[in-house]
Amino acid sequence: MNLWVYVPTVLLALAAVTLAWRQPRMHPAWTARILLLLTAACALAVVGSLAFLVVLAIGTRSSALADRGGVPLPVGVAAAAALILVMVAAGRAALAWRAEFRQARALGTGVVPDDRPFAVAVPGREGGVILSRGLVDLLSGRELEVVLRHEAAHIRRRHHLYLMAGSVCACVLPGLGHPYRALRYALERWADEDAAGAVGDRVLTGRTIARVALAQSAASESHRLALADSHVTRRVRALLEQRPPDSRFTGPVLLGGAWMATGGAISPTLTHHVSLLLLLM
Repeated sequence: MNLWVYVPTVLLALAAVTLAWRQPRMHPAWTARILLLLTAACALAVVGSLAFLVVLAIGTRSSALADRGGVPLPVGVAAAAALILVMVAAGRAALAWRAEFRQARALGTGVVPDDRPFAVAVPGREGGVILSRGLVDLLSGRELEVVLRHEAAHIRRRHHLYLMAGSVCACVLPGLGHPYRALRYALERWADEDAAGAVGDRVLTGRTIARVALAQSAASESHRLALADSHVTRRVRALLEQRPPDSRFTGPVLLGGAWMATGGAISPTLTHHVSLLLLLM
Protein backbone atom coordinates (compact mmCIF):
# COMPACT_ATOMS: atom_id res chain seq x y z
CA MET A 1 0.00 0.00 0.00
CA ASN A 2 1.41 3.37 -1.09
CA LEU A 3 1.16 5.97 1.66
CA TRP A 4 2.23 8.77 -0.67
CA VAL A 5 -1.24 8.75 -2.17
CA TYR A 6 -2.53 10.42 1.00
CA VAL A 7 -0.12 13.36 0.78
CA PRO A 8 -2.50 15.50 -1.39
CA THR A 9 -5.25 15.08 1.19
CA VAL A 10 -2.87 16.18 3.95
CA LEU A 11 -1.92 19.22 1.88
CA LEU A 12 -5.61 19.98 1.42
CA ALA A 13 -6.11 19.94 5.19
CA LEU A 14 -3.11 22.23 5.61
CA ALA A 15 -4.65 24.60 3.06
CA ALA A 16 -7.86 24.72 5.10
CA VAL A 17 -5.93 25.43 8.30
CA THR A 18 -3.84 28.11 6.56
CA LEU A 19 -6.92 29.85 5.14
CA ALA A 20 -8.54 29.78 8.58
CA TRP A 21 -5.41 31.24 10.18
CA ARG A 22 -4.74 33.93 7.58
CA GLN A 23 -7.84 34.89 5.71
CA PRO A 24 -7.41 37.00 2.55
CA ARG A 25 -9.06 40.39 2.33
CA MET A 26 -12.24 39.66 0.42
CA HIS A 27 -15.93 39.46 1.12
CA PRO A 28 -16.58 36.93 3.94
CA ALA A 29 -19.15 35.15 1.75
CA TRP A 30 -16.36 33.78 -0.42
CA THR A 31 -14.19 32.93 2.57
CA ALA A 32 -17.04 30.88 4.05
CA ARG A 33 -17.64 29.01 0.79
CA ILE A 34 -13.99 28.13 0.32
CA LEU A 35 -13.56 27.04 3.94
CA LEU A 36 -16.59 24.77 3.74
CA LEU A 37 -15.39 23.25 0.47
CA LEU A 38 -11.93 22.46 1.83
CA THR A 39 -13.15 21.07 5.15
CA ALA A 40 -15.84 18.94 3.52
CA ALA A 41 -13.33 17.52 1.04
CA CYS A 42 -10.92 16.63 3.85
CA ALA A 43 -13.66 14.96 5.88
CA LEU A 44 -14.88 12.92 2.91
CA ALA A 45 -11.33 11.85 2.12
CA VAL A 46 -10.81 10.67 5.69
CA VAL A 47 -14.06 8.69 5.78
CA GLY A 48 -13.34 7.18 2.39
CA SER A 49 -9.81 6.20 3.37
CA LEU A 50 -10.93 4.55 6.61
CA ALA A 51 -13.60 2.57 4.77
CA PHE A 52 -11.04 1.59 2.13
CA LEU A 53 -8.62 0.30 4.78
CA VAL A 54 -11.35 -1.87 6.26
CA VAL A 55 -12.25 -3.37 2.89
CA LEU A 56 -8.60 -3.78 1.95
CA ALA A 57 -7.78 -5.55 5.22
CA ILE A 58 -10.56 -8.04 4.53
CA GLY A 59 -9.44 -8.48 0.92
CA THR A 60 -5.82 -9.03 1.86
CA ARG A 61 -6.76 -12.68 2.23
CA SER A 62 -6.69 -12.89 -1.58
CA SER A 63 -3.38 -13.81 -3.18
CA ALA A 64 -3.47 -10.82 -5.54
CA LEU A 65 -3.38 -8.29 -2.73
CA ALA A 66 -1.20 -10.32 -0.42
CA ASP A 67 1.61 -10.14 -2.98
CA ARG A 68 1.25 -6.37 -3.17
CA GLY A 69 1.65 -5.71 0.53
CA GLY A 70 -2.04 -5.47 1.44
CA VAL A 71 -3.11 -4.22 4.85
CA PRO A 72 -2.61 -6.23 8.05
CA LEU A 73 -5.80 -7.25 9.80
CA PRO A 74 -4.99 -5.24 12.98
CA VAL A 75 -4.75 -2.11 10.84
CA GLY A 76 -8.15 -2.91 9.36
CA VAL A 77 -9.63 -3.42 12.83
CA ALA A 78 -8.21 -0.09 13.98
CA ALA A 79 -9.60 1.62 10.88
CA ALA A 80 -13.01 0.04 11.50
CA ALA A 81 -13.00 1.26 15.10
CA ALA A 82 -11.99 4.75 14.00
CA LEU A 83 -14.68 4.76 11.33
CA ILE A 84 -17.33 3.77 13.87
CA LEU A 85 -16.20 6.50 16.27
CA VAL A 86 -16.21 9.06 13.48
CA MET A 87 -19.69 8.12 12.32
CA VAL A 88 -21.04 8.15 15.90
CA ALA A 89 -19.52 11.58 16.55
CA ALA A 90 -20.88 12.96 13.27
CA GLY A 91 -24.32 11.48 14.00
CA ARG A 92 -24.37 12.99 17.47
CA ALA A 93 -23.44 16.40 16.05
CA ALA A 94 -26.24 16.20 13.50
CA LEU A 95 -28.76 15.13 16.15
CA ALA A 96 -27.63 17.95 18.44
CA TRP A 97 -28.32 20.46 15.69
CA ARG A 98 -31.73 18.92 15.04
CA ALA A 99 -32.64 19.06 18.73
CA GLU A 100 -31.49 22.65 19.00
CA PHE A 101 -33.56 23.73 16.01
CA ARG A 102 -36.61 22.01 17.47
CA GLN A 103 -36.04 23.72 20.78
CA ALA A 104 -35.72 27.10 19.09
CA ARG A 105 -38.84 26.54 16.98
CA ALA A 106 -40.76 25.70 20.14
CA LEU A 107 -40.22 29.28 21.27
CA GLY A 108 -42.19 30.54 18.28
CA THR A 109 -41.24 33.60 16.25
CA GLY A 110 -41.36 37.31 16.83
CA VAL A 111 -40.93 38.65 20.36
CA VAL A 112 -40.89 36.05 23.14
CA PRO A 113 -41.43 36.86 26.84
CA ASP A 114 -37.88 36.39 28.06
CA ASP A 115 -35.86 38.94 30.02
CA ARG A 116 -32.54 37.62 28.67
CA PRO A 117 -31.36 39.72 25.70
CA PHE A 118 -30.93 37.45 22.70
CA ALA A 119 -31.84 37.08 19.05
CA VAL A 120 -31.91 33.80 17.15
CA ALA A 121 -32.42 32.90 13.52
CA VAL A 122 -34.51 29.75 13.11
CA PRO A 123 -34.39 28.29 9.58
CA GLY A 124 -37.10 26.28 7.88
CA ARG A 125 -40.71 26.82 6.82
CA GLU A 126 -41.83 27.30 10.40
CA GLY A 127 -38.78 29.35 11.29
CA GLY A 128 -38.11 33.03 11.52
CA VAL A 129 -36.38 35.54 13.75
CA ILE A 130 -36.82 35.27 17.50
CA LEU A 131 -36.30 38.36 19.65
CA SER A 132 -36.50 38.33 23.40
CA ARG A 133 -38.42 40.97 25.31
CA GLY A 134 -35.18 41.81 27.11
CA LEU A 135 -33.47 42.64 23.81
CA VAL A 136 -36.41 44.72 22.55
CA ASP A 137 -36.37 46.77 25.76
CA LEU A 138 -32.60 47.22 25.51
CA LEU A 139 -32.21 48.49 21.93
CA SER A 140 -33.54 51.43 19.97
CA GLY A 141 -35.63 51.06 16.84
CA ARG A 142 -32.64 51.43 14.51
CA GLU A 143 -30.61 48.98 16.53
CA LEU A 144 -33.43 46.46 16.41
CA GLU A 145 -33.45 46.84 12.64
CA VAL A 146 -29.77 45.87 12.62
CA VAL A 147 -30.55 42.76 14.65
CA LEU A 148 -33.43 41.76 12.39
CA ARG A 149 -31.36 42.31 9.25
CA HIS A 150 -28.51 40.26 10.68
CA GLU A 151 -30.68 37.32 11.65
CA ALA A 152 -32.65 37.48 8.40
CA ALA A 153 -29.34 37.23 6.53
CA HIS A 154 -28.56 34.00 8.36
CA ILE A 155 -31.86 32.55 7.19
CA ARG A 156 -31.74 33.90 3.65
CA ARG A 157 -28.16 32.73 3.05
CA ARG A 158 -28.89 29.32 4.63
CA HIS A 159 -25.99 29.67 7.04
CA HIS A 160 -27.37 26.84 9.19
CA LEU A 161 -26.40 24.40 6.43
CA TYR A 162 -22.84 25.73 6.44
CA LEU A 163 -22.66 25.35 10.21
CA MET A 164 -24.15 21.87 10.29
CA ALA A 165 -21.79 20.62 7.58
CA GLY A 166 -18.81 22.30 9.21
CA SER A 167 -19.54 20.84 12.65
CA VAL A 168 -19.92 17.34 11.21
CA CYS A 169 -16.60 17.73 9.35
CA ALA A 170 -14.90 18.84 12.56
CA CYS A 171 -16.20 15.68 14.24
CA VAL A 172 -14.80 13.53 11.44
CA LEU A 173 -11.36 15.14 11.67
CA PRO A 174 -10.62 17.04 14.91
CA GLY A 175 -7.82 18.90 13.15
CA LEU A 176 -10.53 20.81 11.28
CA GLY A 177 -11.70 22.48 14.48
CA HIS A 178 -9.85 25.70 13.70
CA PRO A 179 -11.24 25.95 10.14
CA TYR A 180 -14.71 25.34 11.58
CA ARG A 181 -14.29 28.22 14.03
CA ALA A 182 -13.06 30.38 11.15
CA LEU A 183 -16.15 29.33 9.18
CA ARG A 184 -18.40 30.47 12.03
CA TYR A 185 -16.62 33.82 12.11
CA ALA A 186 -16.92 34.22 8.33
CA LEU A 187 -20.66 33.52 8.47
CA GLU A 188 -21.14 36.10 11.23
CA ARG A 189 -19.14 38.62 9.22
CA TRP A 190 -21.25 37.79 6.17
CA ALA A 191 -24.43 38.53 8.11
CA ASP A 192 -22.84 41.67 9.59
CA GLU A 193 -22.07 43.01 6.13
CA ASP A 194 -25.59 42.24 4.92
CA ALA A 195 -27.04 44.09 7.90
CA ALA A 196 -24.70 47.05 7.50
CA GLY A 197 -25.57 47.32 3.81
CA ALA A 198 -29.31 47.13 4.53
CA VAL A 199 -29.34 49.85 7.19
CA GLY A 200 -26.64 51.92 5.47
CA ASP A 201 -24.63 52.53 8.64
CA ARG A 202 -21.56 50.47 9.53
CA VAL A 203 -20.91 52.32 12.79
CA LEU A 204 -24.47 51.68 13.99
CA THR A 205 -24.14 48.00 13.09
CA GLY A 206 -20.88 47.66 15.01
CA ARG A 207 -22.27 49.50 18.03
CA THR A 208 -25.36 47.29 18.08
CA ILE A 209 -23.29 44.10 17.97
CA ALA A 210 -21.16 45.38 20.84
CA ARG A 211 -24.19 46.31 22.95
CA VAL A 212 -25.82 42.92 22.45
CA ALA A 213 -22.57 41.13 23.24
CA LEU A 214 -22.14 43.02 26.50
CA ALA A 215 -25.74 42.46 27.57
CA GLN A 216 -26.10 38.85 26.49
CA SER A 217 -26.28 36.47 29.41
CA ALA A 218 -24.34 33.22 29.59
CA ALA A 219 -27.53 31.22 29.13
CA SER A 220 -28.28 32.79 25.76
CA GLU A 221 -24.81 31.95 24.38
CA SER A 222 -25.92 28.39 23.68
CA HIS A 223 -27.83 29.54 20.59
CA ARG A 224 -25.64 28.69 17.62
CA LEU A 225 -27.15 31.32 15.34
CA ALA A 226 -27.32 34.04 17.95
CA LEU A 227 -26.33 37.56 16.96
CA ALA A 228 -23.21 37.98 19.08
CA ASP A 229 -21.81 34.57 19.83
CA SER A 230 -18.27 34.70 18.43
CA HIS A 231 -15.31 37.01 17.77
CA VAL A 232 -17.24 40.11 18.73
CA THR A 233 -14.19 42.37 18.97
CA ARG A 234 -12.91 41.38 15.54
CA ARG A 235 -16.36 41.81 14.02
CA VAL A 236 -16.84 45.28 15.47
CA ARG A 237 -13.36 46.33 14.37
CA ALA A 238 -14.07 45.09 10.85
CA LEU A 239 -17.30 47.08 10.70
CA LEU A 240 -15.50 50.25 11.74
CA GLU A 241 -13.19 49.81 8.75
CA GLN A 242 -14.05 50.15 5.10
CA ARG A 243 -16.46 47.68 3.53
CA PRO A 244 -14.61 44.64 2.20
CA PRO A 245 -14.45 44.31 -1.58
CA ASP A 246 -17.28 42.41 -3.24
CA SER A 247 -14.66 40.06 -4.75
CA ARG A 248 -16.86 39.42 -7.78
CA PHE A 249 -13.76 38.38 -9.69
CA THR A 250 -11.26 37.15 -7.10
CA GLY A 251 -13.92 35.27 -5.13
CA PRO A 252 -15.05 33.00 -7.97
CA VAL A 253 -11.44 32.56 -9.11
CA LEU A 254 -10.31 31.44 -5.65
CA LEU A 255 -13.37 29.23 -5.24
CA GLY A 256 -12.69 27.65 -8.62
CA GLY A 257 -9.07 27.15 -7.62
CA ALA A 258 -10.23 25.46 -4.43
CA TRP A 259 -12.46 23.15 -6.48
CA MET A 260 -9.49 22.26 -8.69
CA ALA A 261 -7.25 21.70 -5.68
CA THR A 262 -9.90 19.51 -4.09
CA GLY A 263 -10.23 17.41 -7.22
CA GLY A 264 -6.47 17.18 -7.61
CA ALA A 265 -6.11 16.02 -4.02
CA ILE A 266 -8.91 13.46 -4.00
CA SER A 267 -8.51 12.03 -7.53
CA PRO A 268 -5.17 10.26 -6.92
CA THR A 269 -6.49 8.75 -3.69
CA LEU A 270 -9.73 7.64 -5.34
CA THR A 271 -7.87 6.17 -8.34
CA HIS A 272 -5.53 4.29 -6.01
CA HIS A 273 -8.42 2.91 -3.97
CA VAL A 274 -10.44 1.83 -6.99
CA SER A 275 -7.49 0.13 -8.68
CA LEU A 276 -6.76 -1.95 -5.60
CA LEU A 277 -10.40 -2.77 -4.97
CA LEU A 278 -10.71 -4.07 -8.53
CA LEU A 279 -8.13 -6.70 -7.62
CA LEU A 280 -10.59 -8.07 -5.09
CA MET A 281 -13.12 -8.88 -7.78
